[in-house]
Amino acid sequence: MEHSILDLNREIVLNDYQSATKKNKELFITGDVKASSEYIFPNQKEDATTICNKFYETPIRVISIVKRTKVGMDGLMIEIAKNMTTHPDSNFVLHRNNILFLTGMSNVSWENDMKDKIPSCFKDNVYHHGKLQRLKNRLQNIKNTIIIIDEIDSGDKEDQKLHLILKESGILDIKYMEDNNIRFVFVSATMINELRELYKWGNKHYTHYMIIPDIYIGHKEFLELGIIQEYYPINDDKSAKKWIKEDILQNYGVDYRVHLIRTDEKNKDFIFNACIRNNIDFKNHTSNDRISNEELADIFDNPSKHVVIAVKGFYRRANLIPNEWKKKIGATHERYVKKYDTNVQAQGFPGRLSGYWKDVILNGHKTGPYRTSIDAINEYEEFYKNPFGKIKYNTTGSKKLFVNPKHIQNLETITHIETTNKRIPIIIDGLNENDIIFTTNKRKEKIEYVLSKLNNNETYTKLIKFINYSGVLCAQISQPNTDSSYKKHITDVVNASITNTPYSVDLVEKFKDKNNWQLFIDNREKRLCFVIWSINEDLY
Repeated sequence: MEHSILDLNREIVLNDYQSATKKNKELFITGDVKASSEYIFPNQKEDATTICNKFYETPIRVISIVKRTKVGMDGLMIEIAKNMTTHPDSNFVLHRNNILFLTGMSNVSWENDMKDKIPSCFKDNVYHHGKLQRLKNRLQNIKNTIIIIDEIDSGDKEDQKLHLILKESGILDIKYMEDNNIRFVFVSATMINELRELYKWGNKHYTHYMIIPDIYIGHKEFLELGIIQEYYPINDDKSAKKWIKEDILQNYGVDYRVHLIRTDEKNKDFIFNACIRNNIDFKNHTSNDRISNEELADIFDNPSKHVVIAVKGFYRRANLIPNEWKKKIGATHERYVKKYDTNVQAQGFPGRLSGYWKDVILNGHKTGPYRTSIDAINEYEEFYKNPFGKIKYNTTGSKKLFVNPKHIQNLETITHIETTNKRIPIIIDGLNENDIIFTTNKRKEKIEYVLSKLNNNETYTKLIKFINYSGVLCAQISQPNTDSSYKKHITDVVNASITNTPYSVDLVEKFKDKNNWQLFIDNREKRLCFVIWSINEDLY
């Protein structure tokens, strides 16, 4: 591709990106509830830079993105597309026509919402499940392309449409990907099975965790604040009356709100009758009896009495509820099932109501209860903290996935999930800049100092026993200096410790079958960060 074409491509993308940014700002200023205060937020830009650099600097072919619900994936996908098509290296930059946005979801609103927000130069590159067949010709002999698949855990079973189209194109072959410069980005808040298959791709795959800003609120905080509460069957007049009375009338009184309940034809009338008896408006919102966007806007903008919306098929994954509407929502109730699916519960109403409005809730805004399975939400939280750990996680999601290495030709796989060897980092604060750990360059003196600090505090008995155990190695002692290294080796390690998340960083292959520890010295905040790798659960 000639440099003039590449330069024109960069200009077209940047112009359309800037235009989309200005359009979003105008919509936000004029009160459009779907517009955000920023077109792309700083955390999304930082994540996109990290992901693009990973593609630029390594032979990785697939990056999976682990995220929270409603943390802003649309913005991240747009920023990745912009960065990949405006990159300064002409041997790496991609043409705007070669960024594809796909999903296996049968969700027209996903496609429409993406096309409304995305820079116009990418609008023809967006395909939901119903449009995937149109990709066949486009994928033939494709080169220099990145394929972003949103909500990868939907429609990704082997021999489903998404798999078959990719398979027929010949793309599901590592050699083909490398020879033709094809890359994938897979995204979802609930892709436990997919992650465990992708891990087996070895050094062709990398997992990126989206940055979660302080202003975000999600399942964990909803649980802690008592907003998420246990659900129960609403399948007769008595249970419907109980929900209406306790969660709506007694809870909100004349603070009129919109309340959401997921139900079915069999039990819908119990809720309807309870609403009629208590002067509450009742609305159906199903694929066969759908409330228009205009009517929804009117309901949320001007609630003059309590309104209950009975939902079937909506407000699940990828569906947006604007923040201004969230403020008008009171109680929600998922449809009770004896055997819950953790993915379904996490992506349901609590997932739709997560997002960037933590400050509103902490400042006293009342919302909830959001009734769902508390066990399911706890399982989801455990998955997020440790996706590869030995955790209980109930999902009916198929394990016959097209990302299974058996479907990828010329892929050298690994089978042992190394993350079972990760441990929660240990942080020691309160050091002095004159301590020898900061002044000496001798490894032996550093280790002696570390041992003295650990020996003087019973809190670290387990760690000192591990370090002193025969055969346990010190894999690395370093003091990060650059901002990027500091984030990776200090900030991220500290965050993992705070959130009780097992963590590993920069561990070279020769140490992965050995018990070992690493020490990162924080010269800025005067603290020590220990990262532990234990192949023996009884030892540490």
